[in-house]
Amino acid sequence: MKRAISPARLAVLFSSLAIGAASTATSLAAEDDATAGANTDSGKSPLSIWEGQRESYLRGTFKVEAAYFTQGNPWFGEDVANIGADTGSWWETVIHPGIQGSYHFEENGEVYGRFSFVNANTQDIDAAGSNADLGDVGHTAVEDAYLGWRSGDLFSSLGEDFLDISFGMQEYEVGTGFLFYAESGNGGNRGAYWIGERKSAQYAGIVKINYGRLKTDLVYFKANDNPDTDTKVGGITVDYDLGDFGGLGGGYYHVDSDIVTRDGMDVYDVRFQTTPFKAFDTADVLKPIKFDGEYAYEDNGSKLAASGWYLSAGYDWDKVAWKPGLTYRYASFQGNNPNSSKSQDFDPLFYGFNDWGYWYQGEILGEYVLANSNLNSHMIRLSVDPLDTLHINLFYYNFKLDNAAGFGVQSKDFADEWDLTVDWTPNDSLTFSLVAAYAKPDNGAKQYTGGDEDWSYLMLYASYNLD
Repeated sequence: MKRAISPARLAVLFSSLAIGAASTATSLAAEDDATAGANTDSGKSPLSIWEGQRESYLRGTFKVEAAYFTQGNPWFGEDVANIGADTGSWWETVIHPGIQGSYHFEENGEVYGRFSFVNANTQDIDAAGSNADLGDVGHTAVEDAYLGWRSGDLFSSLGEDFLDISFGMQEYEVGTGFLFYAESGNGGNRGAYWIGERKSAQYAGIVKINYGRLKTDLVYFKANDNPDTDTKVGGITVDYDLGDFGGLGGGYYHVDSDIVTRDGMDVYDVRFQTTPFKAFDTADVLKPIKFDGEYAYEDNGSKLAASGWYLSAGYDWDKVAWKPGLTYRYASFQGNNPNSSKSQDFDPLFYGFNDWGYWYQGEILGEYVLANSNLNSHMIRLSVDPLDTLHINLFYYNFKLDNAAGFGVQSKDFADEWDLTVDWTPNDSLTFSLVAAYAKPDNGAKQYTGGDEDWSYLMLYASYNLD
């Protein structure tokens, strides 16, 4: 069933966006006028509270987001059977105000911190069915609440900010977000499933050591997932910058949790990104070639042994009109063999949205149906920049199950998906996005969902951010 887009709702959305754009243009014009006068600090935040010596500051932050979604034949025509509700269209909104600051001592580094809260709302039922039993949802909770200290030039022989120590409600990111990007849950009774503004752990202690090209993190956090699984992660992350050649990274993490297969799990991770010809005296045509990849292995004795990995290759034509870029990626996440004595289902842990396609693979399947487990995917991405403020991506995905029996179906062939994303950023604060997606089920998806209709999807998103 496909619901019609409400003209009244669209009018409200676009009126709000138009007002935001006009207000931004007005403030920018006013800033330009002020810059022409004497004694003006054009870089001062409009939410500045206090500014002190050595770039110390205290200022407010504010972010507001809104998204409207409409779709045809969700869950391949069987939304009620799969999520227990009709999901033709819905709204999500987020308001995220906060305050952050930093005080630089003359010789003893810098103290910094942040406090914020998120108000998130969902009207009607989202496509994941996260609020199917709840209906309209609104929820407000603290998001960031942490303090930290950076060493500055205190250890001058070891480099600036050699040591950075922080603790509190904060997020922890690694690489492209393959394993760690958002340690909080969204949707359900917390609202705004897709926007996903909640990212901070319930608490996280992070020690960062920066020495030249080598960066090392010591981390321990308790996830703020929903429902609470009492998942705690401790470990070490290491990254080494190879300059123009790229970089290497990796980590080891130990996990404790109420989830049986996760409790006691050890995670080993290695990753790389390289532009192999950029660092050498080679033909210019070869220098934009880039490769990156990551491999994670999870071991939990007799409970679980699983791996997940990806490899990608890309090329950017920076000197060509519209600056086209082309990327191919293959990602593989092991799935369970029901006949095995222990699980082979890869645990995706706390992955997140680093960029379109990373790591929610597909704006339909990756957002609402499939997680990064028991899944093999091919992705082709073409990107262009018609304007400095306009970025367009076209994606093709082919999804196959790693183990059909572990998914409760007979066929590994799951679905094909095509996505179009358009991002317009008229200034540093304002962003508009449009997503159009289309998914065609193969036998695996038909068997899993019971539906055989093609799934179409449209999203309009806007955000205004001052920080």
